[in-house]
Amino acid sequence: MIRVLVVDDSPTTRQAIVAMLETDPEIQVIGQACDGLEAVALAAGLKPDVITMDIHMPNMDGYDATRQIMRMNPTPIVVVTSVSQQELVHRGLDILLAGALEIVQKPSGLNGSGMQVIRSELVTKVRAVAQVRVRASSQ
Repeated sequence: MIRVLVVDDSPTTRQAIVAMLETDPEIQVIGQACDGLEAVALAAGLKPDVITMDIHMPNMDGYDATRQIMRMNPTPIVVVTSVSQQELVHRGLDILLAGALEIVQKPSGLNGSGMQVIRSELVTKVRAVAQVRVRASSQ
């Protein structure tokens, strides 16, 4: 069983991500956080196998949360974001350098087939990064 912590400031998006992940019988969502501060605390307490991380959140964004988690409780992280392709080109490398392993586009008002593509990509990447053993970063 792959234990996942879902981090996003939107309750609706968190619900959608949880629903997508739980279509896979090998994945169990063990916690949800609404910002980076809560994500850091839950990562320490719950010790998930994988974290899905939003980038833009109040209190502490995904960049800082990823850095702290990788320093204190190294965990494979899949970024789930709605940032534009242009912003990903400029900032996507930052989140990967902070320790995230994958980036997936956030679901948003897509039709059934579009949501199915995102669900498939998200589940595939969560399953893949769950196999990765990460070590604490010095950042």
